[in-house]
Amino acid sequence: MVSVVGDLAMAIRTWRWALASVLLGVVLAGCGGTRSAGGAPGPAPQAPPASPAPPLTSEPGGAFDFASSGNAQFDAWRAQFAARASAAGRRTQDIQAVLDGLAPVEAAIQSQAFDNQAEFVKPIWDYARTAVSPTRISNGQRKLAENAATFDAIEASYAPPREIVAAIWGMETSYGGFIGNDDAPRVLASQAAVGRRKDFNETELLAIMRLIEDGSATRDQFRKASFAGALGQTQFMPSSILAYGRDFDRDGRKDLWGNAGDALASAANYLTAFGWKEDQPWAVEAIVPEGFDYATGDGRKLTVAAWKALGLTPVIFGSFGSADTLTAELFLPAGSYGPAFLLFDNFFVIKRYNNADSYALAIGLLADRLAGRPDMTRPWPTEIQMLTQDQAKELQAGLNALGFSAGAVDGIIGRGTRGALQKFQAGKGLVADGFPTLQMLEQVRLAAAAPATPPPG
Repeated sequence: MVSVVGDLAMAIRTWRWALASVLLGVVLAGCGGTRSAGGAPGPAPQAPPASPAPPLTSEPGGAFDFASSGNAQFDAWRAQFAARASAAGRRTQDIQAVLDGLAPVEAAIQSQAFDNQAEFVKPIWDYARTAVSPTRISNGQRKLAENAATFDAIEASYAPPREIVAAIWGMETSYGGFIGNDDAPRVLASQAAVGRRKDFNETELLAIMRLIEDGSATRDQFRKASFAGALGQTQFMPSSILAYGRDFDRDGRKDLWGNAGDALASAANYLTAFGWKEDQPWAVEAIVPEGFDYATGDGRKLTVAAWKALGLTPVIFGSFGSADTLTAELFLPAGSYGPAFLLFDNFFVIKRYNNADSYALAIGLLADRLAGRPDMTRPWPTEIQMLTQDQAKELQAGLNALGFSAGAVDGIIGRGTRGALQKFQAGKGLVADGFPTLQMLEQVRLAAAAPATPPPG
């Protein structure tokens, strides 16, 4: 969700959120009107307003009459935030409408929702299988056909191809089939009241008030949201609707809930604003030769020509310009056991929507299938037993203790953990693919338990 991440960035659980805190929203929104990256005259990406709302202060604003939630901490935060919202220029009736009648979400439910996001806890192949299911592919192809004119217009105005935009639509809400059943003000307020990303969540609440004030949405529309407060068919955070949402049919409203055109154009606008390159793919699968040095899959970027010289063979390029001169990163989501990919700049643009490698990979794979491109040539190693979250924490703690910085001990295997494991593997003369198997955990255990080697001489 544009909404709802080394491993610390992943822990935010989604650049959808981290993003929003940087530029007022986690994921998509905006309006404008020049030539865009798509090449045809049309609405261009719009940056956040040049004159931001006044900073929040603790000075009292208007008088509010909120019914008690039964939770003293929540009620105290709400009264203080309402005063700050008033001081920030929000209308009394909008503050009252957004905050009245709320009761906090139970802490255990909040933690469970945020700590069990599929893109961070599922094995990559389980996540990809769910994301790129036959049903999702067939439904997406049908939606592309049914909305061909809309996608034609969006492609003429924005940079990303239709299959990428459709893949986001399919991943986020099953092509608009389910947009959520949580109340956005409630979930955002619940987090802010207990200090969880307080500034971020309060900013999102202010954005909801602004969207109501300018007529973009009604209070009732915000009762259909994700557990993190993301909204509409392409799951934007409220501030992202303000910054990047599109009124594509020009009816005066950015209706990401009921208007597929507005939602899809908003997603395309968002990706365009973050630099989608029309002359590049998101990634290509690569065949890895025997004896390949997997340590090169450490985040370094080389030209395609350089990767070829190292022995990699791209499976298919399609039609895009100057392929050999493009720079790419080698990505080994299943280490030496599964498919390998050369990632181009557009992969990282997708990550601005959700900062999880597995999410961006799933979007790209789904988009390829929607466009009729073939499936991967190398299957996932589904026979491998993955680490549990507790075992992943043990691995991280062991690597840290051995001097290989894996980052936070949070049980989330991200780039920081994989990079630390690669360094450990290289030092032991093992295949340095950074893939955290049970065998690698045992190797780390043994190394951690061994007596320290005395310094030379």
